[in-house]
Amino acid sequence: MKRRSVSFSMLIMSFSTMAQHPGPEIIEKLVITGVSPLGVQSVGSIYSVNQVLDSSDLAPQYGPSLARLLDSQLFSVSINDVTNNPFQPDVQYRGFTASPLLGLPQGLSVYLNGTRFNEPFGDTVNWDLLPTSALEQVSLVAGANPLFGQNTLGGALVLRSKNGFNFEQNKISLQAGDFGQQGINFESGGNNEEWAYYVNVNSYQEDGWRDYSDSEIKQLFSTISYQGDNHFSELTLAASDNRLIGNGAIPVELIPFEGRDAIFTRPDQTETALRFISLKNQWTLSEDTNLVVNAYYRKNEIVTYNGDDSDYEECDIGFGETLCVEDEDAEIAELDDDLEGDDEAEEDDEFEADDAVHFVDYAALTPLEDISSFDADDIDGTANTSLTKNQSSGISAELSGKVEAASLVHHWTAGLGIDVASIDFSSDTEFAILNNDSAEDSRDVMGIGVYDLDSMVRLTTDVRHLHLFFSDNIVLNQQWSLQLSGRYNRSDIDMVDGVETGPGSLNGEHQFNHFNPSFAVHYQTGDLSVYSSYSQSSRTPSPAELSCADEDDPCKLPNGFVADPPLEQVVTNTIELGAQWQYQNGQLSAAIYSSDSKDDIIFQQAGDRPSVGYFVNVDKTRRQGIELGLAHSIDKLDIDAQFSYLQATFESSFMSFSPQNPLGPNRQVNPRDKIPGQPTTQASISFDYAVSEAFALNADINYSSSQYFRGDEANENRQLSGYTIVNLAASYGFENGINLAIRLENAFDEEFETFGTYGEADEVLGDLYPDIESPEFIGPGQPRTLRLYASYAF
Repeated sequence: MKRRSVSFSMLIMSFSTMAQHPGPEIIEKLVITGVSPLGVQSVGSIYSVNQVLDSSDLAPQYGPSLARLLDSQLFSVSINDVTNNPFQPDVQYRGFTASPLLGLPQGLSVYLNGTRFNEPFGDTVNWDLLPTSALEQVSLVAGANPLFGQNTLGGALVLRSKNGFNFEQNKISLQAGDFGQQGINFESGGNNEEWAYYVNVNSYQEDGWRDYSDSEIKQLFSTISYQGDNHFSELTLAASDNRLIGNGAIPVELIPFEGRDAIFTRPDQTETALRFISLKNQWTLSEDTNLVVNAYYRKNEIVTYNGDDSDYEECDIGFGETLCVEDEDAEIAELDDDLEGDDEAEEDDEFEADDAVHFVDYAALTPLEDISSFDADDIDGTANTSLTKNQSSGISAELSGKVEAASLVHHWTAGLGIDVASIDFSSDTEFAILNNDSAEDSRDVMGIGVYDLDSMVRLTTDVRHLHLFFSDNIVLNQQWSLQLSGRYNRSDIDMVDGVETGPGSLNGEHQFNHFNPSFAVHYQTGDLSVYSSYSQSSRTPSPAELSCADEDDPCKLPNGFVADPPLEQVVTNTIELGAQWQYQNGQLSAAIYSSDSKDDIIFQQAGDRPSVGYFVNVDKTRRQGIELGLAHSIDKLDIDAQFSYLQATFESSFMSFSPQNPLGPNRQVNPRDKIPGQPTTQASISFDYAVSEAFALNADINYSSSQYFRGDEANENRQLSGYTIVNLAASYGFENGINLAIRLENAFDEEFETFGTYGEADEVLGDLYPDIESPEFIGPGQPRTLRLYASYAF
């Protein structure tokens, strides 16, 4: 069932073979094993672990989203189920993250057919935009590979789609399962040896296993390809319109009352609308020289609607009730006294007070009469909305070739490119009534039509990224080869505030430059392959981070941003040593790595909810670990086992604000304290048994160790417990093209959590459940879930 490939050495093995026996067969081997930023199989990759999933691993029966597949099938990959939506998890690899949610340091880059797929605003990754069944191959390239550019701090995910040359059939797939899962997928491809087409239409919906958590996915993907004697072109088109609901973490102490499927407040809805087109051309200029040019246009609109409790409280300012930001009673009383003694205050159109007591929407913002028809004490919720319009385009080129000089063979690649983006971001906070009068109420919000104008954001951002890179893979002899490579990045980020001007506005011009080198050496003898490498990559602060970096004025992600003290770009240096031994019935692989990041960007929680805070640089962080893998076949049984150990730590001291920490705010973080949300140990073993050519059985067991809550950067409180999950599956293929499959996930219905943070529950639940006092919020794991699949290929 799971036939992943770990291939850090195969590329180098082909170099040595080429030196001995040049010819067409050897060129074919190179095409199979290499990976480059443009998604073209070449010799441009640094030596490192390269995990590969092919189309059989990406079939719908293995999960509805790519993120879930990565978690279940690749080692050193874990997820934080922050929203409990299968299309919105945080995917973590070697301690670095790719997430659709703002507020996390993004450390993985994603490419589709040569186009960078991270969002330009926050470098986030939306896992819902592409049908997984449309992918021919997924490669996870480890390490801070500079050739893949921005965000490649821990690795790069390279996606290559199907086309009519590698998919020549029609196929209909149906799926159903627990919690209202139902989906239909149609794909068709074919060619006349010169032109080819491929189209994939996907529709999926589910109620979700959490309350009020239904989602709907609509995706279209297609390619038109042409291949001539010395030329290959491919046009890629993609569109999606999706609505996702992920209702987030819940208080631990709510579970005994309402169960693990309960929600805290709602809704937490995200809508995405993608329109994407790219054109890639590849020319064979000579026997040893190739040119690839890729151009693209990408537009994605992201709309969010989040129902929350309120930071505002009823207060009497001496001549009427309004709403104030929560503060100490003494300070409010003191200000009340000042107002009562100031006759001019009532006549003034604008009132300025100490920032600690911010009178929301008084006078110039929202006049008192706007809420006069409501009891201010009833306005206990907020409806936070945002709209992000990402438009990006770019062009890039790679020239690669082979040169023999003296006794050395050089396989070189050089490239350059430009990416530009225009981003319009807007957000609003509407005062609302939270529906939480009884335990039976749904805890949703109803907006009252009055807005906190002080929280309104209108931000326009223009981004330009330029890059140049080179790589030279040198075959020294039959055993030894080495690689030298580097990339220069320049980023310009210009931001214009549509609400304020002057000091305190979001206006800013930022420029970042960096050159990242890498070096690697490889030794091959017989069935044993060993490599060692050093690599460096960098990450420019995203516009979202630059606009939310003021500790004195924290923002509400993804809804609000504030003036921007400058952030430094992140630079990560990785050293790695690995080996692979192939034997008659399988292979053993091992890797040890250490990644040091300078000026890492983290999100400091600064309010009662995990989404309130600001971004800040931390001087130094480290991710280091080991990975072990075994693949072994015994007759009809395939065994695949993996083990990974990760130490993700802060390596410099800083103060973690963490206002909801059980021990109080302002916790001192020291070197060697672990980064929250990262399990130290992961292990898995998978058994695939071919009962017959048509009938197959599978079982996999996955273990993940404990992890600290976000907000416990100082490692002072309890951890989330580790857990073990067992999944079972079976499939049967008929000769007429019909295939049936069944999958039982979490077969023993283990209760587990993949995510923990701190928050304030009593404002919402205090009257309903007065015994709830713990600030612990958790993201519960998916319960036992049955999935059924049927497909027909013709």
